[in-house]
Amino acid sequence: MYVVKTRGGYLFANGGATKHLKFASTFDTKKKAEEVAEKWLRSDISFKAVEKESEEYEQN
Repeated sequence: MYVVKTRGGYLFANGGATKHLKFASTFDTKKKAEEVAEKWLRSDISFKAVEKESEEYEQN
């Protein structure tokens, strides 16, 4: 599972950002996460698709 990480937090269903990973939208593939992020986010916002599991451990 992948999540989209932005400077403000993590992307979730309405296209906004949250700092709490448990509210982030998850995607089956990195490609799908990137496609959705490109569609939802403004072009001037940078993002990165990362594995959800590794991010959860970093926060704890």
